[in-house]
Amino acid sequence: MRSFTLICFLFLFSSSVQSQGKEVSLETGQSEMDDDITLEKKSLMILTAAYDEDQEIAERILSIISDQATSVGRFEIIDRNLVDEILEEQKFQLSGMVDNDQVVRIGELASAENGLILDIINYGQEGVPKDDSDKDEEDDEKNETLFTWLVKTVVSESIEERRRKDTTRVRLELENNIHTEFRGNVKIVNVETGISESSFSLNASHTGGNRDASLEKVLAILSSQIRRKLKELYMITSEVFDVDGAYINMLSGENLGLQKGTMFEISSKNKVKSYKGKTVKLPGKTRGLVKVVDVGPDGSKARIVRKWRNIKEGHRAYELKAPPVTTDLNFTVSNDNRYEMSGKAWLNSFSEFSASFNYHLGTIRDTKNKMDGYIGFGTDLKYGLFSGFGASGYLSLNIPFLFAGRGDNDGHYVISIFSDPSIDANLSIQLNKERDIVLSASYVFTSMHGPWQWQKDTGNNDEDGRNITETEPAVWDDGIKPEFTPVGLYFSITLRRIRF
Repeated sequence: MRSFTLICFLFLFSSSVQSQGKEVSLETGQSEMDDDITLEKKSLMILTAAYDEDQEIAERILSIISDQATSVGRFEIIDRNLVDEILEEQKFQLSGMVDNDQVVRIGELASAENGLILDIINYGQEGVPKDDSDKDEEDDEKNETLFTWLVKTVVSESIEERRRKDTTRVRLELENNIHTEFRGNVKIVNVETGISESSFSLNASHTGGNRDASLEKVLAILSSQIRRKLKELYMITSEVFDVDGAYINMLSGENLGLQKGTMFEISSKNKVKSYKGKTVKLPGKTRGLVKVVDVGPDGSKARIVRKWRNIKEGHRAYELKAPPVTTDLNFTVSNDNRYEMSGKAWLNSFSEFSASFNYHLGTIRDTKNKMDGYIGFGTDLKYGLFSGFGASGYLSLNIPFLFAGRGDNDGHYVISIFSDPSIDANLSIQLNKERDIVLSASYVFTSMHGPWQWQKDTGNNDEDGRNITETEPAVWDDGIKPEFTPVGLYFSITLRRIRF
């Protein structure tokens, strides 16, 4: 009996293991990655095209492309020496734009996915005259008398010697004020199909310094362009494999050059539909924005910074080309004493600390009971307190620089500068994917006020023919200047828009 029981137990146990094994294999089958997920670096072959006159500059730019492609971390660069050996073995003759069929054959031999070809449209260097010539010397020449001219040309030096010196001066000036210009085009060719997948242009120019210094400036500009363009060529598509409250884990990491602060848009999977025998992929619904906070070897952790639909495991994460742009339109009204409309453009708006550039336009009542108009600019320094459930709270320090204008008692239009910094408590409420409403309470804790002044025209002109003006103080009958006393509590409402 015991033997029979043991046999039954072993049979059931083995059946359970087989069943579990089948489930695991099914799970493994389901966990296979889709084709659109970025899992590996893209192998890139950089071809050395032959140019009759611009070979040196072509080599330098191709070297920059190779360095930047490696630095971005998304490309595996095929060794240039290997490509050169293949070119020599196969007796390929490359000149200018390379034929796509040649790229396919070379790429197959080099085991590359893509081939990069540089086409130089225009490159040149030439000396140009400086704009700001020596005016003092010209003025001296204009004020010369006949006697001084004779002394200078006849006694001091001969006319030929003077011409020689002038020619030398101009030549030296041109040699040290070189204008360098470069225009080119970079084409990426798919090695398997021979079809150009994408291309981008390179444009840079600089004037100043000798030939080497001017060229280095242009190469620095091109290096920045190349890095940005290469990154845009190979944007990462990842997948969410775990959601933990306000954080998610996704597949991409250091293996693809991912860095902290990179932002992704989360979306559901593409929908596949069939129409008249053709398979069509429709984009899934967008769901939120996340920001990478920790990077591992082949996976990353990101924080959900904005969400308008649920985010689940299996959703796609599409890298953003640039951080979202956040702009505000703010309205402040205070008991008929102040009306203001201001705009703000935020830098790194989804960071814990951020700043904005502001403009201000409004009216404010002064101590003489007159509403004075003002314009100005300023900045906000923001510190985030919390974020979640479609709302976020933050504190900010607002520092404005404002210019107010009004008339004095003599009829002059006078201007004064003032500032009224405030500490603001803000609550941002999400309305939809791209819009928020922000409710703010601002406490103005001090104010600074400059003198009222106006510009008097003296009726005289300077050497360049411009009118000479003098600053004059404002005139007040009672001798007391009007001031602003904005200290106190203000409430405002802001309409916010986020573009990405």
